[in-house]
Amino acid sequence: MDNFIFRLPTKIVFGKDEFYKLGEEAKKIGRKALIVTGKRFAKESGLLEKAEEMLKKNSIDYVVFSEVEPNPESETVDKGSRIARENGVDFVIGLGGGSVIDASKGIATVAVTGKPIWDYCERPPKEKVPQNTLPILAVITVAATGSEADSGAVITNTKTREKRGFFGIANFPRVSIIDPVLTISIPQKQTVDGVVDIFVHIFESYLSSKANTPVSDRVAEGLMREAIRQGQIVFKDLKNIVARESLSWISTLALSGFPSAGRSGPFAVHRLEHPISGIYPTKISHGRGLAILLPSFLYHTKEMHAERLKLFGKEIFSTDSPSKTIERIVHWMKNMNTFNSLKEYGVKKEDLKKFAEMAIADDGGQGVVTAREPLERETILKIYETAYDYKDLFRKV
Repeated sequence: MDNFIFRLPTKIVFGKDEFYKLGEEAKKIGRKALIVTGKRFAKESGLLEKAEEMLKKNSIDYVVFSEVEPNPESETVDKGSRIARENGVDFVIGLGGGSVIDASKGIATVAVTGKPIWDYCERPPKEKVPQNTLPILAVITVAATGSEADSGAVITNTKTREKRGFFGIANFPRVSIIDPVLTISIPQKQTVDGVVDIFVHIFESYLSSKANTPVSDRVAEGLMREAIRQGQIVFKDLKNIVARESLSWISTLALSGFPSAGRSGPFAVHRLEHPISGIYPTKISHGRGLAILLPSFLYHTKEMHAERLKLFGKEIFSTDSPSKTIERIVHWMKNMNTFNSLKEYGVKKEDLKKFAEMAIADDGGQGVVTAREPLERETILKIYETAYDYKDLFRKV
């Protein structure tokens, strides 16, 4: 087991109808908020209006910034931060899914420092996230990214389409309100994309680390088993509140550091995915990109991950065969209509090499992507090429 420090400074307010504690929690943080939302959902669902009413009731002034796109862009974050500074807000409320919360983290940093958000996303970063960023209150509407309980955020460069993470303790929200009822109106496709994202968050560290962590392994396996089970339930019944509650809590725990305590494995599938949704943000969500890549990644790295796949297969699927374990994962994905190819989503084949170069650059530009063992450029290209068109691979699964 690797030595570790477990720190979760975020106050989690979890449960049905806890959204209505927004005003109560907000007044403990500040007096004037920037409410950050996406372009449509918060307003059209009525959540923004309800949030405004609660803030007014608690004598909290606010400014609304409703311009965050899926895969939040650097220019959007910089604009939001300027609005925050110009209006003298003293905290940020992120009302939405992972993109909104990630944008809120960027805005909370840049509003204080005045530096472009991309300075924090360079490799290596030009700037470090300071301790005195604006406090963040997150209200989660999608179970997926886990941004409500982690210190990271992912931003897409508007000009270059590079998509990278930035990290800092101050990125942890001061408070995260997780009301599973808010996720019920999320459409099926977005819901199951989120389920895959949750699963991969836990699975990547489980696969990639070489540390001996039996306790964390059992925790991770339990969470992944439930993600698999609850994902299938919610796919068939979008209004199943028990499944929505379960997925919301698994999402929160996934990147909190708890399931991966004692093992610090890299997130290769995420790194390989970022160029895809960075270049094709309107066609492929982050979760769908992970779903497309995961079978190919496992197929081409089966030998590297053989022992971990055996363990996972034995605990979850009652098989110690790495190949059958991969097939069972693919079967689960097919049951939720998340097994697709890049070709199906209109990706140009000539972009595969660009994906590879961007993933390598994101990893530090040393010619590899870090995994349990380094992925060389040739293997990276094979992963993208197989995911581009699976042809007969996994056809009988």
